[in-house]
Amino acid sequence: MKIMKTPQSVDLAITNRCNLRCKYCSHFTSAGDVGQDLPKEKWLKFFEELNHCTVMNVTLQGGEPFCREDLKELINGIVQNRMRFSILSNGTLITDETAAFLASTGRCNGVQISIDGSIPMTHDACRGNGSFYKAMEGIRYLQKHHVTVSVRVTIHRYNVGDLEGVARLLLEEIGLPCFSTSSASYMGLCRQNAEQVQLTAEKRSLAMETLLKLNKKYNGRINASAGPLADGKHWIMMENSRKDGKERIPGRGYLTACGGQPMNKIAVRADGMMVPCIHMSHIELGKINNYKLREVWHNHPELKRIRERCNIPLSDFEFCKGCDYINYCTGNCPALAFTLSGNENHPSPDACLRRFLKEGGKLPDVKLLITSNNIC
Repeated sequence: MKIMKTPQSVDLAITNRCNLRCKYCSHFTSAGDVGQDLPKEKWLKFFEELNHCTVMNVTLQGGEPFCREDLKELINGIVQNRMRFSILSNGTLITDETAAFLASTGRCNGVQISIDGSIPMTHDACRGNGSFYKAMEGIRYLQKHHVTVSVRVTIHRYNVGDLEGVARLLLEEIGLPCFSTSSASYMGLCRQNAEQVQLTAEKRSLAMETLLKLNKKYNGRINASAGPLADGKHWIMMENSRKDGKERIPGRGYLTACGGQPMNKIAVRADGMMVPCIHMSHIELGKINNYKLREVWHNHPELKRIRERCNIPLSDFEFCKGCDYINYCTGNCPALAFTLSGNENHPSPDACLRRFLKEGGKLPDVKLLITSNNIC
């Protein structure tokens, strides 16, 4: 993938604060859990630099962005610097007034809300009592003011049996065009609560099959770049390639990174430290306003190192020796690889199909795959 001259978009963790403590949160107890938030004035100065670098979009996250009392002023600074913005939120602090303000900016791409169940029992199991009804209220306020709403469902042991209910709630009752899914990954607070929330091989198999069936039922309206749905799609393709005797899948057999990072995106922690990705917040690239974004983007050795991971063949790793899937695999997320192995430039054990099958996991039927593109 070609490296952009400057980042097209930037992920901004504008606060380290959150009103919830979800059991699987990847932020807390990570390197991004840094204490005091960067003052408003320093963010506003950085927005001017983003404008000069022709950055088009920023994503506000945290923590919980709506915990910042000066959020409106920060958003006004984004708008004044001709950028558009999205927000990742748990939804519980969104009021009618807040939704009206977001709509009034004319620059809000949308708000992604986290919903983990169709009923309070499953949603609140990891997020805390009362969070379901507050998040649903936040969605209603956003819809009232015609702010684009998307939903991310994090799949864990408490809600794997409620996925049909979740799809019905989001796609039929609320009327969203689509929603996306991920899973509780071994980062942040999930490391402390892994035995409670992470999917076993058996539950992972169930989640993959259920989501593929639901995606077929709802004509591709469920999306995923990680988690059981993404795993199911990729692993079925890998197994079919092995059975068909394909030498390799084009572009596979080497380490890759997720999405565009760090080819067209970069991130900033709540304390103003630039990092390759919010989930790789231990790799510090320099504080905003002290170091020029353009210089960091093109010349920082850590970014160069991570970008070069796509040239590392999986055959270099003892972990992959003798694997039948080596020429069909990507090694998956570098952040999760670091958490599990201590090295970003290593295959992620959590994404290993061979290990999944050894642990008793089963792949879904290939007939569950749909050929149409997802619409999310």
